[in-house]
Amino acid sequence: MVGIIAVHCGAGTHNSDLFKEYKRLTNKACLKAIQVLDNGGTSLEAVREAVMILENDPLTNSGFGSNLTLDGIVENDASVMDGKTLSFGGCGSIKRVKNPVALAYDLCIKQTIDLPLGLIPPSLLVGDGGLAYAKKIGLQIVNHEDLVSRKARRQFTRYKNMLDRVVQQRQLDTVGAVCVDEYGEVAAACSSGGILLKRPGRVGQAALYASGTWADSSEKTKQHSVAVCTTGCGEHLVQTLLAKEIADDLKSSTYLTECLHQTMNDKFLRSKHLQNVRIKLAGALVLHKDKTTGDVVLLWGHSTHSMFVGYMGTEDEESKALLSVLPENIQEGAAVNVGGSYYQNRYR
Repeated sequence: MVGIIAVHCGAGTHNSDLFKEYKRLTNKACLKAIQVLDNGGTSLEAVREAVMILENDPLTNSGFGSNLTLDGIVENDASVMDGKTLSFGGCGSIKRVKNPVALAYDLCIKQTIDLPLGLIPPSLLVGDGGLAYAKKIGLQIVNHEDLVSRKARRQFTRYKNMLDRVVQQRQLDTVGAVCVDEYGEVAAACSSGGILLKRPGRVGQAALYASGTWADSSEKTKQHSVAVCTTGCGEHLVQTLLAKEIADDLKSSTYLTECLHQTMNDKFLRSKHLQNVRIKLAGALVLHKDKTTGDVVLLWGHSTHSMFVGYMGTEDEESKALLSVLPENIQEGAAVNVGGSYYQNRYR
């Protein structure tokens, strides 16, 4: 079984002049995840490591370089989901934690731990509680300014008094990863600094169950395994539970590309929950594995102007990267652009 990792640098408006920089970053993230898989690691470990690479680069809106709140500080959201156990871990409005996805990962893997007095392990921690937990488990804690890049500071200063114009800039560069390992298990992860000049305490889809991530390769899933991570406007993605909706539809479909396109249209762009929203912004990265054949399909879709994707298999010599862009005549938020790649199981 070939392991496959795919990552994205957000759905939004990407500067094509930065293509080489995005490619460098996605290649670095893919290589790190492939190293994990080659060493016998799981898909859950691989997506954590890939997203940590993305969080540490100021090119993305996650971890270091995240968009700043109205108060001028970084507050991050992140989540992971393990397709094998269906465990989930998320954190929201987290300050001073260098790698929020590592906090989400820890919460996820401890879901099955028995606690005294019938206590239940938390699956979601926010704010000061999340920071205290991160300190307790030994994650790297930094000063507020250590997470602020020069780019983020410039944007904050420029747009602080121009809130109407901020909407037009659409800084939505949430990062994410999906993976299938050699055991056929899938996992998903995402991390985000949220929208520029968000209110302190705001939590987006990147932290929330069924909204930012979804993964299912459990034994009860007989034929198909699916992992999904989303990006875009968090409020829209939370209201539509888009990650889970995509996964559920793909499990029962034969025509996967058409299914993703239809789901993003029917359950996002035309969703009754967004009937009062004029511009609907979303992106999704998906891995689908057929348990019978072992074949894997990678898909991406977005209603934003663009979405940057990188991916690699354990038998590939190098990663691939692309900038998916809406056709010139299509208005952002009015239609969905879908693409994909196919990995056939050579060992069947």
